[in-house]
Amino acid sequence: MLGLLCGLLGRPGAVAQPAPTLTFRTLSSAHGLSENSVHCMAQDRRGFLWLGTQDGLSRYDGTQFRVFRHDPQQLGSLSSNYVLALALDQQGRLWVGTGGGLGCYNPLTERFRTFLHHPDSSGSLADNFVRAVFGDRQGRLWVGTEGGLQRFDPQTGRFQLFRPRPAPPQDAHLNSIRAIAQDRQGRLWVGTGAGQLSQVNPAAGTLEPAARWVAGSAITALCADTRGGLLWVGTEAHGLALLPADGGAPRFFRPQPQVPASLPGNMVRAIWQDARGRLWVGTNNGLARYEPVTASFYTSRHQPGVPQSLADDVVLSLFQDRSGLLWAGTEGGLSTFEGRPGAFRPVPGAGPAAGPVWAVSEDRQGRVWVGTETAGLVCYDPATNRSTRFRHDPQDPGSLSEDFVRALCFDARGRLWIGTQSQGLDCLEPGASRFRHYRHAAGQPSSLADDFIRSISSDRQGHLWIGTEGGLTRLEPDAGRFTTFRQRPNDPRSLSNNFVRAVLQDRRGQLWVGTGGGGLCRFNPVTGRFTTFRADARVPGGLSSNFVRCLLEDHAGRLWVGTEGGGLCRLDDAAAGRFTTFRETQGLPNDVVYGIVEDEQHTLWLSTNEGLARFRPATGQFHTFDVRDGLPHNEFNAGAYGRGHDGQLYFGGQMGLVRFWPAAVRTNAVPPVVVLTGFRKFNQPVALDTSITERRSVVLGPKDYFFSLQFAALDFRLPDKNRYAYRLENFDPDWVQAGARHEATYTNLDPGTYTFRVRAANNDGVWNPRGAALVVVVQPPWYGTWWFRILASWTVFGVLFLLYQLRIRQVLALEQVRHNIARDLHDDMGSTLSSISILSQIARNHQRQHRPEQAAAVLEQIGESSHRMLDAMDDIVWTINPAHDSLADVMARMRGFASDVLEVRGIDLHFRTDPSVAGLKLTMRARREFFLLFKEAVNNLAKYAQCQQATIALTYEQRRLVLLVQDDGIGFDPAGPAQGGGNGLTNMHARAAALHGQLTICTAPGQGTTLRLSIPLKS
Repeated sequence: MLGLLCGLLGRPGAVAQPAPTLTFRTLSSAHGLSENSVHCMAQDRRGFLWLGTQDGLSRYDGTQFRVFRHDPQQLGSLSSNYVLALALDQQGRLWVGTGGGLGCYNPLTERFRTFLHHPDSSGSLADNFVRAVFGDRQGRLWVGTEGGLQRFDPQTGRFQLFRPRPAPPQDAHLNSIRAIAQDRQGRLWVGTGAGQLSQVNPAAGTLEPAARWVAGSAITALCADTRGGLLWVGTEAHGLALLPADGGAPRFFRPQPQVPASLPGNMVRAIWQDARGRLWVGTNNGLARYEPVTASFYTSRHQPGVPQSLADDVVLSLFQDRSGLLWAGTEGGLSTFEGRPGAFRPVPGAGPAAGPVWAVSEDRQGRVWVGTETAGLVCYDPATNRSTRFRHDPQDPGSLSEDFVRALCFDARGRLWIGTQSQGLDCLEPGASRFRHYRHAAGQPSSLADDFIRSISSDRQGHLWIGTEGGLTRLEPDAGRFTTFRQRPNDPRSLSNNFVRAVLQDRRGQLWVGTGGGGLCRFNPVTGRFTTFRADARVPGGLSSNFVRCLLEDHAGRLWVGTEGGGLCRLDDAAAGRFTTFRETQGLPNDVVYGIVEDEQHTLWLSTNEGLARFRPATGQFHTFDVRDGLPHNEFNAGAYGRGHDGQLYFGGQMGLVRFWPAAVRTNAVPPVVVLTGFRKFNQPVALDTSITERRSVVLGPKDYFFSLQFAALDFRLPDKNRYAYRLENFDPDWVQAGARHEATYTNLDPGTYTFRVRAANNDGVWNPRGAALVVVVQPPWYGTWWFRILASWTVFGVLFLLYQLRIRQVLALEQVRHNIARDLHDDMGSTLSSISILSQIARNHQRQHRPEQAAAVLEQIGESSHRMLDAMDDIVWTINPAHDSLADVMARMRGFASDVLEVRGIDLHFRTDPSVAGLKLTMRARREFFLLFKEAVNNLAKYAQCQQATIALTYEQRRLVLLVQDDGIGFDPAGPAQGGGNGLTNMHARAAALHGQLTICTAPGQGTTLRLSIPLKS
């Protein structure tokens, strides 16, 4: 009866399985694409994907688009924004056909060389409207324009025109080349706007019409067939045609309303045969995949509100990249997809429309039973591809007791036991359609522990273990006996917590109970006692969380525990209570583990709040799968997991139940190509003479203290799951794990040479260890350059040498002072003391000989000599005293000396000075020479002038100190012999020379004498 129910057709609740659909990921102008109408695609040698649109050329690196447009003010820009065709030649050059000429992109300079039509040049482009560009296997470049087909000669830069044969009538469309293709034999074919299919004759330079082709509407696409046919031809209004290789008539495929699997539209825009030989056809009414065995087309169309559907029904271009990923350019953006349906598929009747799923189980017939939150109980039969729902009916006591089903379990007799959210336990006998109900009865210990049921499992003895919100219940189904185990506060051997979430019997017969807050319990059915394992942060190696959501014993007998907030735990030693924990830091996508299933390869699959995780216990490696991989949702539910008899795995969550074969979940084993894509200074793009992608080094000035490098992994399968790590050698001590961030920024680097390295992992964690590298040279400021350092070192050396010289001069000057003092002491005092000694002996002799007059005369000479010696000694002490450096002290001594000498002789003295002189200073040597010269002049005036008046003046004129000594005496003849027979004048001139001064003496007999001394002196 139940089998009949599950196979019913047409009754309410029966749901047909939809055809497998492709999963598309769409990129549009909202993501940076220059414009949504993608007319052509190509992939260059580096791995960049190039997209031609109606508003520019876009380069995609997996993370962002870079747009190239026409700019009349920029040399080397794109010739036109209307891009119709793209092709790579054997040298790796990218050729761009536009509505304004042909362009050739230089990846080093990131500029375009443009070829245009020139009416006066037969070797120029035939027309500027370029619809097709093709690089053949012989390395030749073919260009299809509105003016015909041309072959480009790279040596001369000229184009050779191929003319149709026989000559066509005056029809512009006959020369309009819309498509170019090369078949397996190397023959080149072209299709025209007039619907003509022709073969290229390179030797004759002509186009030979295909005899078996009847011209119809314009040919829009050509594709060489790899499965036995010759050529696929797409037309503008007559559908798709296959030109057989045996020379037969073309076979046409057109839409047939009565045949659902026919071509979806007559307007064919693009044709592509992928690496596996599957044919893809882009039409104005969707994307179709051709199945040659049944001659059927499976069509994918845009579905409003479904982000994983085709971007738009008008498919303009098709392409397959080097990784095998397929791309469809539409009028609504760019869609990328795998060539076959994704591994993750919804269970019919329990898909997203069914809402949250909380339980799943499979019966002996292979039917899948699903417990939902709002849609009741669903039965899916793969044999009939039909689903049936069982719902609660308040008017029917034999219906499901509640639509919210939380747990499912089949016993040994094939009975289905259903645990509900709040209405107890239901049982459905094999072949029955009505349910038997079991409820908690207050005051009856032999009833169900609680009506809030969270889990049901069976043991090898045929007992059912029911986890509820009020304890653990054991049910003996045949006898209908319930035994309940609850927490007893004073009994540590009782159940640790009444919120039972999961129950499992291991191969040794022990029962493991996971609770919501009480940790993990082990139940010994012989003793009836529980042993509890709890989380304790003070005990390393313990259980990671007291909230246990699921349990699994793997093929090796190891117990795995899924927790809420503590990740995945493996029990290593039950006696010691030691666990090994795997959390987000080890690669788990989320620390909430709702379900654990082991597949046939002994790999663990875990459901979480952030998708599914595949875990290999042997390596400890996680792989994460989420909505980007085709899952309908990322958030799963507790209890909704299981493994079918055929090896399929089931996981339920917020948007239904998903199923898959683990072997069908493909991983990307190819490490990604890593390139540098951008260079910025102070967050502004920098235009370099060589593209940063091709560059090997970059030089930064001393003011470029803030710069950024952008990079990308050219793996487009799931680019937002790519991961990056970078390092600046000589700066970063280790690799910086950047996650999905594809930019590195550095500031205030010291001058020097660094090497920036970046590597990346694809969506499945496969790393490219080599990555990309760039040498970064940071130049020092001018004061940090080598030449400045050499100059500075020589300057320092020169300053030190100068200081050394000054020190030597000071030492020599000091020695000179000491020498002068010694000389003066020797000359003045030594000679004077010697004369005093001699005179003292003479005076003694006179005294002994009783000659008092002579002795008195000698004593008077001794007194005069002593007085001179004291004056000399006073002059020496005064000279070396630094307190007397100012001219104010010098003037005071000069005034005192002159007064003492002249007033004794009755000479009237006039001594005047300028106020500015008092602030000047003389060095010790200059002061001594100046004062002694003045003293000599005053002494001479007192001794020989015989004057009545004397004038002494000190002035400061034009940075020179001027001394004037003037008298009204008798004067003398400068040319005559010196008075007194001394060397006074000679000494004065010598002292003036030592002062670098000028000494003039103006005198004549009877006219007085004027002495003028002028010496340089800074203020």
